[in-house]
Amino acid sequence: MADPPTPERHLPAPPSSSRRPSQRRAPEAIGVTWDERRRRPASFGWRRRRWRVRRVLERWVVETGWWSEETRVSRSYWRVEAEGRVLELCYDRLAKRWTLERILS
Repeated sequence: MADPPTPERHLPAPPSSSRRPSQRRAPEAIGVTWDERRRRPASFGWRRRRWRVRRVLERWVVETGWWSEETRVSRSYWRVEAEGRVLELCYDRLAKRWTLERILS
């Protein structure tokens, strides 16, 4: 039996050479305040501090493994500027939770 087809994946673009390398670490759970009118994160709590999202720089979605509940992934990523830093937030649509994925600057 043939393997199921692989859907198109929407992955983040690699960082440009002008950016500093990201700080890779394990994703940390965060609490996000959602701006319903603007349909984006307004702020998030991380390490006992509230970070206000000044602007969204980029947004993308990763959808894969739809043919199997065991391998399915459904996530929205948000590259944001908050308090002078650039960070990547992730919303796992299946687990219904937010994480801080990377600190880019």
